[in-house]
Amino acid sequence: MKPTPKKRYGQHFIRDTGVIRRIVDLIEPGPSDLVVEIGAGAGALSIHLAPNVLRLIAVEVDRDVIPVLVHALEPYPNAEVVAKDVLKTDVTELVNPYLGKGTRLRIAGNLPYNIATAIIETLILQSVAAEDMIFMLQLETAERIAAAPGSKAYGFFSVFCRHYCDVRLGFTVPPACFVPRPKVYSAMITLRPRCTARDPLLEKCFLEVAKAAFAYRRKKLANSFRQDRRIEPVADLLLDRAGIDGTRRAGDLSVEEYERLSTVYRELPSRQE
Repeated sequence: MKPTPKKRYGQHFIRDTGVIRRIVDLIEPGPSDLVVEIGAGAGALSIHLAPNVLRLIAVEVDRDVIPVLVHALEPYPNAEVVAKDVLKTDVTELVNPYLGKGTRLRIAGNLPYNIATAIIETLILQSVAAEDMIFMLQLETAERIAAAPGSKAYGFFSVFCRHYCDVRLGFTVPPACFVPRPKVYSAMITLRPRCTARDPLLEKCFLEVAKAAFAYRRKKLANSFRQDRRIEPVADLLLDRAGIDGTRRAGDLSVEEYERLSTVYRELPSRQE
C-alpha cells in the first residue's frame, strides 16, 4: 500500500533512489550509531539506515502511514517506530534508554517544510546531545541557516543556528525527486552541535539581544535596541562596552559579535529582567 501524502503535514516523500543513496552516503551510518529519523514516512530512507546502525528510532506523526512504516522495518529487529509529534516529544528522554558508552546519537530526516525551523529550534533548545543533525529542508531555509553576515538571507535564525552549531550546506535536490512535487528545490544541511556547557542566563541574554536586533533589521542597531523595553535603558552602554558601532545594522554583525554583546549585556548592573 502506498501512503497518500498529506498537505497538513507538509509531506513530500522521496522517491528517487539515487538521492536516497546520496543521503545515506552523507550520513555515513555506523555500527555504534543510534539514529533518530524524524518524519520517517513510508520508510524510504529508514530501510537503508536500519541495517547499518546500532538502533534506529523512526519518528512519524501521520497515523495513516504508520502501518506502512512498521511493515517496511519488520526485517530489522534493531528498528522501532514511534508514533509521535517530534515537537511535543522530549528527544533526550526518548533516546536515553539506548545511549551507552561509545554510542553516537545521530538525528536525520526529510523535514516537513512548514515546521522545519520549529523542529530544529526545538532540538537545539532541548540541548539534545547529538553528534550531528542531518536534514533535508527547503533550499531557501537551508540557505538561510548557512547564510553569511551581510547577505540577504542572513537573519535571526542564521545567528541562532550558528551560535549553537557548526553548519554545512550540502547538495540540492530538484522537485522531481519527490511525490508530490514541491514547487521549490530542497537541500541537505548538516548541523553539528557544539559540546559546550551552557550558562542559562547567558543564553537568555543572547536570545534577547539577537531578537531585539532583528526585530527592526532595517534600522541602525542603536535604534533597534532602543525599541526593546528591556534593552533600551542600557542600549548605548551595551554597544559602547561591546565595541560595536551603533550605526551598523543587525544583518551586518557576525555571530561572534552577537555573542560578545550577550556577554556584556549579562554583566550590566542595570539590565532589565
